[in-house]
Amino acid sequence: EDESQALPCVIRLGDRYHMFFCYRHSHDFRTNSSRGYQLGHASSRDLVEWFRDDDEIPLARDPGSWDADMVCYPGVCRSGDAVYLLYNGNEFGRHGFGAAVLEV
Repeated sequence: EDESQALPCVIRLGDRYHMFFCYRHSHDFRTNSSRGYQLGHASSRDLVEWFRDDDEIPLARDPGSWDADMVCYPGVCRSGDAVYLLYNGNEFGRHGFGAAVLEV
């Protein structure tokens, strides 16, 4: 009800499709880090019925670091046998961006 979602990115891994997106609260998200962007995840076998499970993205984030308050605008891509999740950190990426290797 109080959630805004943005920038979905879908990739097929094995027999499932995986959607990565960012979400935030609709109000007070710019200055209140508990209401700012986070990364979300959903999976599907048929691209019609989706099952959301945000815990599938266990990013290690340290307090005070470049991505402690916000992670947003994900992108996912393959390079050889590896699959990478790219994302922006605090202040919409002003303080850096990350590249995480997905375990598939």
